[in-house]
Amino acid sequence: MAYKLLNIYVDEDDKIGKQPLYEAVIHFLRDRGIKGATVFKGVFGWGPDGVIHTVRLLRVSGNLPLKIEVIEEEEKIKALLPELQKLLSKGLITISPLEYYFTPQNEAH
Repeated sequence: MAYKLLNIYVDEDDKIGKQPLYEAVIHFLRDRGIKGATVFKGVFGWGPDGVIHTVRLLRVSGNLPLKIEVIEEEEKIKALLPELQKLLSKGLITISPLEYYFTPQNEAH
């Protein structure tokens, strides 16, 4: 079975209506049977606009970069891409090949 690594990059302040975009994406993925996803918050980064987003000790910075990471079967990822692209008003989606190794406790599932 072929698995892929799906990464979705958005900004913390991106929204769909009043809901944070990353939450909407997570619910979208869960509703479509994706087995797991993780949201990572960047502490320093910039996007195509060149604006630096960072966490500083004396200043609370908003709009930090977020990465939503999914490891899933290739067919499932390909099937949800058209809808996922419509959901994202901005951001970046990447799909990478994946070499994986299951630990003994995961093989039983």
